[in-house]
Parts: sequence; C-alpha cells; structure tokens
Amino acid sequence: MFNLAITCLLLAAALGLSLRRFSLPYLAKGEIAEQSSPVTMVASAVFLAALALAVSDRGLWYAAVAIGGGLLVALVFDHDNPRMTAALSVACLLSYVALR
Repeated sequence: MFNLAITCLLLAAALGLSLRRFSLPYLAKGEIAEQSSPVTMVASAVFLAALALAVSDRGLWYAAVAIGGGLLVALVFDHDNPRMTAALSVACLLSYVALR
C-alpha cells in the first residue's frame, strides 16, 4: 500500500511538472515556444511517458488519480526556471521506474 502511494505521488509529480511545458507549443505562439524547444521536448517526452505508464500499470482509476494529482501540482508549482522543472520531472519519472 505504501509503495502504491509513493509511486502515485511520483507519477503525479512527473505529470504536473511537465504539463505546462508540454502544452506550451499548443497554447503559446511566437518566440517563447521556439526559444524553449529543447526543454519542451524533454518535458513532452516525460509527460507522455508518465501518462502511458499511469494508464498501463494499474488501470484507469489509478491514472485518473495520478492525472488529478498532476493537475494540482501544475497549478501549485511555480515554473520560473523551466530547466529545473524539467530536471525534477525527469527525476520523478526515473524514481517511479526504479520503484516499479
């Protein structure tokens, strides 16, 4: 039970920390999206991998909880430093894979 909670929190953190950068090319126009494209590529890969792992590992209910937690993290966490945010999301995803 403890392992399930920790892995859900790690996936939620990975989803939430990479969500804003994942959605940046779809919402922002102009130089902002072009200047941060390497960080956006990493964040998009982390977001899609975390989403796929959330659905495939435990099912849709687990994925719904992880996505809901990720949305809360995305709303609460301040994204002033995009490289640090991408690095934290990668660390959370790697920790999840190690605990899995």
